[in-house]
Amino acid sequence: MNKQQQVEKWLKKISAAEKKYESYYNLIKETREFYKDNRGFGYNVGHYNIFWSTIETLKPFLYFKQPKPYLERSGKSANKIEKLACDILSKSLIWNLQQFDFDSIIKYARNDFLISGCGIVWERYHPNFEFVSSAQDSKRKIEIKSSEKVISEYVNPENFLADCDEVGIWEDVSWVARKIYMSKEQAIATFGETACLNLADKEDDKDCKDICIYEIWDKESKKVYWLAKEKTDDFIRVANNPLKTQGFFPCPKPIFATLTNDSIIPVPDYCLIKELLSELNGIHSRMRLTMQALKVSGAYDNSFPELGSILNKDVTLVAAKDFQRLKDCGGLKGILDFIPIEQYITALEQLAQRRQDIINQIYEITGVSDIMRGSSNSEDTATAVTKKTNFGTLRNQDRQNDMQRFIKDLFTIKAEIICEQFSAETLLGFLPPEQQILPEARQAVLLLKDEKMRGMILEIENDNVFNAEAEAEKTLSGIKALNELIISALPTVSQQPLLLPLYRSMIESFCTSLPKARPFESVIEKVFNAVEADLNKKEPEQPNHQLELEQEKIMIEKEKNALKAKELEIKAHNEEAKNALTAQ
Repeated sequence: MNKQQQVEKWLKKISAAEKKYESYYNLIKETREFYKDNRGFGYNVGHYNIFWSTIETLKPFLYFKQPKPYLERSGKSANKIEKLACDILSKSLIWNLQQFDFDSIIKYARNDFLISGCGIVWERYHPNFEFVSSAQDSKRKIEIKSSEKVISEYVNPENFLADCDEVGIWEDVSWVARKIYMSKEQAIATFGETACLNLADKEDDKDCKDICIYEIWDKESKKVYWLAKEKTDDFIRVANNPLKTQGFFPCPKPIFATLTNDSIIPVPDYCLIKELLSELNGIHSRMRLTMQALKVSGAYDNSFPELGSILNKDVTLVAAKDFQRLKDCGGLKGILDFIPIEQYITALEQLAQRRQDIINQIYEITGVSDIMRGSSNSEDTATAVTKKTNFGTLRNQDRQNDMQRFIKDLFTIKAEIICEQFSAETLLGFLPPEQQILPEARQAVLLLKDEKMRGMILEIENDNVFNAEAEAEKTLSGIKALNELIISALPTVSQQPLLLPLYRSMIESFCTSLPKARPFESVIEKVFNAVEADLNKKEPEQPNHQLELEQEKIMIEKEKNALKAKELEIKAHNEEAKNALTAQ
């Protein structure tokens, strides 16, 4: 298959996917216009936009604060090289997130997920190059890489396409694509003048972004294609697996709203409550018209013209010319007559009741409970309040977990790109200067280059606005329980060192249940390693004072016996000398 045939094949795939996505694109526009309360979209001015209120309530529940990624070893071994590799990759991820507004990118995807039903973020490797003079020839310039980073790019769901050919779930998708709109000058600067020969632009506006270029990532061929419908004879550019990530795609699985297992095109929540929103707007319009009609109106006898302005002021006394005739007519009741307004009041009461019923139905469908909206019944017990809160949280917990999964997948792709694309010097730069010269640092960089994230676990630290107080209380109680457990474990382990692994496992398992356990885990690991080393250390032999005393007593007895023997020997010698002297 030549290049032209390949281009025609991909253009057919793109056209078929656009045809299937067309109704979803139109739905995105309708949903966004309704959310913004756009007056020019055919709705009444100032309609009751409960849809906007619901979305604004769910936004901080799904994503509140930018998370912090970190990596740790999958096995708790004391390998210094693996520790350094985790440290390098963790610091590189945190540094990379500071190079652009990652928080806003995630919020764009979150808003699209809640409003349009799909949130997408694209990861892109962005190196910077500069020209420097050659060391051999100062006149010759060479291009070197001066800096590098991984950027997260927001992708509008209206510009996203994916494989829809007999694909029911995301894992079966073989290619993804996005539309990039450029001007002719931007296209030439990005792809070169030769690749953009057949691309037309508007002569009157060179900066108009009227050129649509499709960026296609094909998992089967491990290639990336850039093409335009105006150029049917060749691709604009082709790249062979530029990122070299495990999943190949530059984006994780998007966060989808309602999905079934027969299509990856989502259904926004707006579709599930569209009829209720339309009825709510109709009721609101009727209530506004009823309120306009609800006013004091009536008629009076024109023979008393001074009564025409009796309602213009709060307190009014009108001078009647023929007061006696006014009394004969039964007073003001006989002269004035008002239009009844009871039917308007009754209609307003019925409309208000129906409006509240519809609002409750919308909140039931979307899962926004009373507590999440910041209101509750004063007569509710603590148990009732807790159940309402748990119910509202439980309804949306799956989506909150999916949001966390989406962010974690983004960090994983970003970490893989860093391991694969960043130079060794860049990776070493994330360590302190005193550690960069260590041989283990170079080995840690080689480990990242060869094995990437193998043997590592990527986790994120995230603070949730709704359970911050509960987590703080749980952490405090957990610290107290941990302290009591350690106090009871120390004397037992000192008496029975064989119980150390059991207590270590118990304490480590307890720490993992704490909301923010990572700082405790690293410290506890160091403490237990030190305790184990201390217990395994051979104790020096203590001197046996009792034995020394016994030996000293024996020596004294021996000396005494020797002195006695000497004394007897001297005594015998004296006797012999005496006998000899006597004999002489």
